[in-house]
Formats: sequence, C-alpha cells, structure tokens
Amino acid sequence: MAERIAPPGPRATLARACAALKVFPLFGGTVLPGTPTPFHVFEPRYRQMAEDALGGNRVLAVPALVTKSGASQDRPQVRPVCGAGLVEAERRYDDGRLDIVVRGIARVRLVEELPRPAGRLYREFKAEVLEDVWPAAGPAALAGQLEGLRQLVYELSTRLPAESGAPQLAEAVVQLKDPSAVVDLVAAATLSDPAARIQVLEELDVAKRLEQVLEEVAGVVLVLSRGKNPTV
Repeated sequence: MAERIAPPGPRATLARACAALKVFPLFGGTVLPGTPTPFHVFEPRYRQMAEDALGGNRVLAVPALVTKSGASQDRPQVRPVCGAGLVEAERRYDDGRLDIVVRGIARVRLVEELPRPAGRLYREFKAEVLEDVWPAAGPAALAGQLEGLRQLVYELSTRLPAESGAPQLAEAVVQLKDPSAVVDLVAAATLSDPAARIQVLEELDVAKRLEQVLEEVAGVVLVLSRGKNPTV
C-alpha cells in the first residue's frame, strides 16, 4: 500500500503562496493571525481574485490602503506589512458577488509587485512570511503580562452582555498558551479603531504588542467601570 502523504499545513501553504500572493487592499483593513474576518466582495477585480483563490490555494493577503482615496485607484499604495490567511468559507450570489471569511495565518511583508498578465484584474506580490520577535528569555518572560491580559478580559466578560462575545473570549484566552496567539485574538475582538489594529498587526515584537493590547483593554475596562459604553 502506498504511503499516504498528509497535505501541507496552513503556514506551509502560505509560504508557497508567497511566490505570487493575491492581495485584497482595503482602507483600514486588517486580518490578524488565528482570527476569522468576513468580507463582502463586489468589485469585478476582487470577485475575479476571490474566484481564482477559491479555485487554487485559497490564500489571500489583506493589506491596508495608505489613503482612503486609494480604493478607487488601479494600483494604490498599500502598507507592506499585512495579514494573510485562508478563505475558510464562502457564499456566492447570483450577480457574482461573494461573502468570504478569511482566517489569518501569519503576518507577511509584500516585497515586490509582480507583472500583471493580460486579463487579470487584481494584483499579486512576491512576499515573505514574518516571524514573531521574542524576549531573550523566550515566551516565558511574558507570563506576568499575559496573566494580566487574561484578567482584564475576564473583567470585560463580567461587565459586558453575553451577546458581546466577551465570555467566549475569556474562555478562549484561558485555553491558549502562546502569548502571540492570545494577543492577536484579544486585539481582533476588542480593538475597533483601525489605526490601533494596524499598529498591532505591524508590530512583530510580541512584548510590545502585548503591552499595547494591555493598555487598550485596560482603557475599555476603565470606561466600563465608570458606567459608560465603550465601542468594542
């Protein structure tokens, strides 16, 4: 019997896709590793991109546009560090529009835009997968701050209604052990400001990323403790 070869994991799939990575630029757009993000795809160029991705490796990157006006441009300037992931769900409409859910795999850096062949409406880039930067002592050095973030998330879960998703978030961060994964999950769930989300996305130093998210969540808890309703 021939040996069965397991398919490559998501990170290996992304690494291969970085030779010609499809991009879906959006103003304020972010996809954080380990988290799902829904998108509605309606422009012809991005409908073509989504269909090509679904017919292939299902990998997309979502770089943030530098300016809002770039949305109407053919080759707008994009921020080079962005999130990339796999399309894990899709829904097609009769008029060609799609709803897709992209689950982030990793941060990538767009290195070089590739020539666009005739008939292709969207852009592809040569890219590289970016790795987390850890303290000299490794992830263990962040244990105290990580526990502080877990406690803040628990505080949120006691102050927000169940439909907010805060209780489920609190349960998830207890189960996760990787500080980087915890920070990205909490950022995706609690940071509504696009600039703050982009800052978290672009920060490779896990200690700095953790510090930023700690401050952001502490601010939300403080507002809630004063009886106000923050935007989460």
